[in-house]
Amino acid sequence: MSKNESLRNNLIIIQARASSTRMPGKVLKPIWNGLCLLDLQIQALEPLNHKVVLATTINESDDLLEEWAKKNQLDFFRGEEENVLNRFVACAQYFGGQNIIRVCSDNPFIQFDQVHRYFDLLNGEVDYVSYSTSGGLPAIKTHWGLFVEGIRVEALQKCQKSIQGRESESYYQEHVTNFIYENASEFALLLEEAPASVVNRDDLRFTVDTTLDFQNMSELLRQLGGNTRIDLNKLIEMVSNQPEILERMAVGINDFKK
Repeated sequence: MSKNESLRNNLIIIQARASSTRMPGKVLKPIWNGLCLLDLQIQALEPLNHKVVLATTINESDDLLEEWAKKNQLDFFRGEEENVLNRFVACAQYFGGQNIIRVCSDNPFIQFDQVHRYFDLLNGEVDYVSYSTSGGLPAIKTHWGLFVEGIRVEALQKCQKSIQGRESESYYQEHVTNFIYENASEFALLLEEAPASVVNRDDLRFTVDTTLDFQNMSELLRQLGGNTRIDLNKLIEMVSNQPEILERMAVGINDFKK
């Protein structure tokens, strides 16, 4: 397969919806200098030169996300709200993607350094790749909010077939990749231990789920002048020296664990 052919197979999908339970509309609310979470992610993704698609829902509330995508000349796809697995597969098929990098829209400091390598692995023999905790928990299952995950569309299609008729079918439909790492023997799974600065840090939370999270990330962005591409080690060091930031993170972490 040529380099150009493999690039056409690759798709970065940003998962977003406006109807968040705890903080509706958070991804479009200005968080720094008039920019929203999605604006910051698009800026961070632009240098990668991969196709990026916004995958949202057919819910009327997500008309605003479609408008945002059109305004920013970004491709978008609207699919099922609760069945996120089907939404991802349908989105990938519509745009001809065979390999996906999944990006959660509520994480302003996602590290995109691994994107190119993850796509290379997915174009090889790997079905799923992600950073993990030292105990092997995929990063998407933590409250870090710092890393992407890579998945082959074939693996997601296998999930669709495997979960049909199960009592847990709706659970796996909502949580796109859970079936893969909960049934690791059925897939070519690659979990790499996260960088040393974060791997054993259970006190870090760079995701936006609540108003307090939003305020916390807004403060960090203010201090950084909106630079979401800051080196990971520098970001962790910066936060580690600010007890008030960590205290606000702890509130969200405790809620996350309930």
